Amino acid sequence: MIRAVLFDMDGVLFDTENLGCQIMLRHTAALGYKADRTFYLTTLGVPNAECKHIYQRALGKSFPYETFMERFRASFLEYNREHTLPFKPGLLTCLAGLKARGLKLALATSTVRPLVTAYFEKMPAVAGYFDATVCGGEVPRGKPAPDIYLAAAKAVGFAPEACIGVEDSYYGVQSIRASGARCVMIPDMLPYDERFAPFVDHTLPNLEALCPLVDSLNRTQA
Repeated sequence: MIRAVLFDMDGVLFDTENLGCQIMLRHTAALGYKADRTFYLTTLGVPNAECKHIYQRALGKSFPYETFMERFRASFLEYNREHTLPFKPGLLTCLAGLKARGLKLALATSTVRPLVTAYFEKMPAVAGYFDATVCGGEVPRGKPAPDIYLAAAKAVGFAPEACIGVEDSYYGVQSIRASGARCVMIPDMLPYDERFAPFVDHTLPNLEALCPLVDSLNRTQA
């Protein structure tokens, strides 16, 4: 039986990846570097330490990654203060439906806790649905290692085999698979293709399809 759902955040709960691409382009250009959307896709769902290597391999070892990330994160905080991050379609309906079914919900995101805390403070209607949050840097290894999903499952009191993990990135689906949880992909900027197949159990068009999937799985396992 599925007892808990473990969510990635960016691109799954919040429609932030196109916004992130715009912010990345602005700040790399301001620092005197040229990047593009294709490059940005290589950074999605990647932990901070690995992300630094990706930037410096692509843009040069002298790329000031720490300065860039300070500005990148500050831009997200500013946007959230002024507008609140945009929700993915069906978010609140999905979360309410899962809680009505008695499921526990956890966040498993590579985003650092100060950002997550700031985001959730602006959206109590979303934050109130989550029983636990595990953020970037709080486990020994980031995605694609299983640590963050193992920690999220433990935080809500269930074995990974009783959980579904929901992701949109290549590192993310690998992390879920390695943890032993069932893996759901809801594609965002990265489309589903054959490289995802070994790690993904179900692909869904949107969050609104998640409750029907849980119902179907639990009927089968009843």
